[in-house]
Amino acid sequence: MEGNNQYPGEIEIIKKADTVIVDDISDGDKTVINILRDEVSQLKATNASLNVKLQTIRKKHLPHIFIVEDDYDTTQLITETLQDDYNIIDVGNGIEALSILRKIGKVGSDIERIDTILLDINLPGMSGFALCHEIKKKMRLNIPIIVCTGRNTKSDVMKAVSAGAEDYIIKPFQEKTLVSKVGKWSKTRRKLAVR
Repeated sequence: MEGNNQYPGEIEIIKKADTVIVDDISDGDKTVINILRDEVSQLKATNASLNVKLQTIRKKHLPHIFIVEDDYDTTQLITETLQDDYNIIDVGNGIEALSILRKIGKVGSDIERIDTILLDINLPGMSGFALCHEIKKKMRLNIPIIVCTGRNTKSDVMKAVSAGAEDYIIKPFQEKTLVSKVGKWSKTRRKLAVR
């Protein structure tokens, strides 16, 4: 809780109050310290409650981006770039991604919807091409897929589009390119969902 604390001075106040408590302080000082401790406790509870409400609002109203990427650094970069404006879900392989996609909105699943998928091609267990084909052609999910890969040949792009991908980003990418494409496809998806 200390890391998310919007009142950073409260920990120092408690520590200072603890060092002041000695046997010879007056009852009035003890009362003030106890009141201070109660107030700080209430602030912490309020802060925790506000964080829960904020997460609920975020989950309900912000688009959900599903990152399927096995490289930790790339996942972190994408998450840091998008986390203020999107809910982020990430997995490191195609088989796990497929399992999550099959459970969307069903009983026992934490995930009610996914608005856009960012998909790497070189994944363990199942290639991004195969996963894209499974999502679009077999499962027939109407979720925009943006392939995000270091593979930059024309045949790779054509294979991704043929498998059902809507867009393609070549790594290393610029943050503004990522933000622009994710924003475009997430808005498109939300418009379709509202109709």
